[in-house]
Amino acid sequence: MKAFVTLLIASFSGIANCHAIIPDTVYIRKPESMGLIYRNLEVITNDGYKIETWFFPAQNPPSESELRNPNENRRTHEAPGEAKRPTIIICNGDAGNMSYFQLYLAKNWTSRGFNVVTFDWRGFGKSSPFAMDRNYLCYTEMLEDYRAVIRKTSEQEEVLDGATAIVGWSTGAYLSMITAHTDNLVNAFIGRSLPTDFDDFIPLVMQYKNKTRNELLVPDDFPTELMPVHIAPEFEKPLFLIVGENDFRTPVWMSRKIIES
Repeated sequence: MKAFVTLLIASFSGIANCHAIIPDTVYIRKPESMGLIYRNLEVITNDGYKIETWFFPAQNPPSESELRNPNENRRTHEAPGEAKRPTIIICNGDAGNMSYFQLYLAKNWTSRGFNVVTFDWRGFGKSSPFAMDRNYLCYTEMLEDYRAVIRKTSEQEEVLDGATAIVGWSTGAYLSMITAHTDNLVNAFIGRSLPTDFDDFIPLVMQYKNKTRNELLVPDDFPTELMPVHIAPEFEKPLFLIVGENDFRTPVWMSRKIIES
């Protein structure tokens, strides 16, 4: 576990924070280009949106020959050891898609015995189109996308019951903590750059990103009462928070406030 936590901190060090909805529908790479074994999961939300989802079973790292011609020699599933494994679901932030840094996390973590799941919010990647105003910090519908991915993940034969963690950064961090709090299929939460709530967070983004209040909107139906600092006193699952000492938009005091609530 100590080695995994060290790896986790190092893995997160290069992830940027955007704090604005910037959907990207173009994949810059596919898992097979990195020699990763995966399959698509058919995830449909309760309101009818397809959520593009990749399931990576725990796997041995690719050989040098497999990496030389990854698209021609797509690897088949060869899970090491026992079939059922702990599973990590990685959610995106508010920009890009799952073909960016998520694949490097998947490569690291699957080689250490974890199943990994990545997905794209509606409107991102190859998920169903969804009109988004770039002045919004998030959309309430993202919580439904998350719920649908968790349900489908729990049905996979490689997934060990009671051993599913969810990981997120920035926007994905508070969406993950809310989801961990409300979903009994989630057993742990790991977050980087976690804001306390919008009242604390928005003024800092306005200051450091030179944004106006009208450029940082929250949906009227978003459950703001479930933001991290409000649910922290009742949060009963293991959590691990990562924050940089020079993070001025989600500073260290926010994570401390959440942990100490």
